[in-house]
Amino acid sequence: MSIAFVWSSLLMRTIFFILFGLLIVGASALAGNEHPLQAAERWWPFQAILANLATFIVLRSFLRREGQAYSRIFDFQKKRLGKDLKQFAWLLAVGFALGGIPLYVFSAVILGSFVPPDLMFQPLPVWAAVIALVIFPLSNGLVETPTYIGYALPRLKKITGKQWLAILLAGLALAFQHIVLPIVADVPYMLWRFVAFIPLGIAIGFIFSRTRRLLPIALAHYVMDLQLAITLFIYSI
Repeated sequence: MSIAFVWSSLLMRTIFFILFGLLIVGASALAGNEHPLQAAERWWPFQAILANLATFIVLRSFLRREGQAYSRIFDFQKKRLGKDLKQFAWLLAVGFALGGIPLYVFSAVILGSFVPPDLMFQPLPVWAAVIALVIFPLSNGLVETPTYIGYALPRLKKITGKQWLAILLAGLALAFQHIVLPIVADVPYMLWRFVAFIPLGIAIGFIFSRTRRLLPIALAHYVMDLQLAITLFIYSI
């Protein structure tokens, strides 16, 4: 286990979001948009998809250096499928509650309105919305919780010797990445995006530390992101 790899895993997705976000901003500028930063906002699913691909490549490399296959992090066991599906069902309820309610609460506290900003639901061309609908939730489910919860959290526990600190660090890192998806040059908006995802990030880490099962968490995450992608698709047609 490389300590440097573990610590870098907490920040690499945020860095990838920034890099690919700026790439899209640059493409918007080259396309002649007068406000390329704002024009790039609606393309956030592709910002995420590119970051997910980069995350997969790097995380797979980290695991291979430890002699592990990427698929092993999900620990699929046919004999446990029934229990995993039951856990997935209640995790889905927890996920929608902790992933949704704080968005409204902290929008009111930080932004002054119970109605959260709708920047992530700006219409895309239908072809792009279809790609986002299929690839975004799948790629996100395959890399986001595996990075922070499946990979970083147990290794942080070994490094720090404290379960609660590992959960806190992984949860905060998971929440922090949202400040630049999409890239919005507005500090209150970025703060809202960060704070609103902290409860979910910490809860997921706590649940994993109790169950030691990543697969149900990743499946619940996929469904939550699928709902987001479906909503975007509806706005785009």
